[in-house]
Amino acid sequence: MSWKSQSLNSNFFKLASVLNLFMVCRGSLNAIPEVTVNTSTGQTVMFPIEHQGKEEQYDVTFGLKFPLNLKILTWQSTKPGKLQIVHPQYEHRARIRRESVVLDDLQVDDSGVYQMRIDYYGSELKNHDQSTFIIQVFDPVSQPIAETLIHDQNASNITLNCFVANEIGVTIYWEKISQSGEIIETYAKTIIVIDCSTEEEQYEYRCIAKNPVSNASSSELSFNECVARNWNGKRNSLIILIPMGIVAGSLLICFCKHAGFFKVRSD
Repeated sequence: MSWKSQSLNSNFFKLASVLNLFMVCRGSLNAIPEVTVNTSTGQTVMFPIEHQGKEEQYDVTFGLKFPLNLKILTWQSTKPGKLQIVHPQYEHRARIRRESVVLDDLQVDDSGVYQMRIDYYGSELKNHDQSTFIIQVFDPVSQPIAETLIHDQNASNITLNCFVANEIGVTIYWEKISQSGEIIETYAKTIIVIDCSTEEEQYEYRCIAKNPVSNASSSELSFNECVARNWNGKRNSLIILIPMGIVAGSLLICFCKHAGFFKVRSD
């Protein structure tokens, strides 16, 4: 799965949530090399500078490798209070703190693959270390909007539609809930059709929207109107028509007898 994939697997969602729980520290998110880190907009992420030794002198070059290739900053251990180069886009958001490169106020456009290179200078030949970080930034999910679509007052089904303001990276599904609050069934789609003729009990339906960093639900929709407004079609019609037919037939027979339409034969 690529970092910009919009199709989110539920197991990946749970794993990412656990990783985020362990990596958040004092309001900042600690990036881990080669691990995809999910975070929400406005957060701060710290990229650790993992150098070889305390006595080594080294330079740090930190940049974005994908989807753009640009150098964000350079920093020298011999001049800890000063950044050598800062890209204009990160001028007020990039800094060095506690042996980490820090990016503040993350936005969705900050999603990508980052690379940190550490060049060492000593008595021996220069060498270097290199680390790669993957960051995915999401907007918090807005509350989903659930719509009830009734095409005809006498129709035997109801259509439910669910959507959110920004669907990028969002998974939407429906839950069918019993009166006791138990989830009876889950529908992994935005539009579902309820057949009132098969709804023998009263259920509620709730729309859920989620991404790797947040989730939200709609208000619950109840459909006891299936019975109250006679939307279960043919079955209810037959239940009503059969007794009416029996009563009408009985009245017709009585009327015919009194009107002399039936002759009694006697030998």
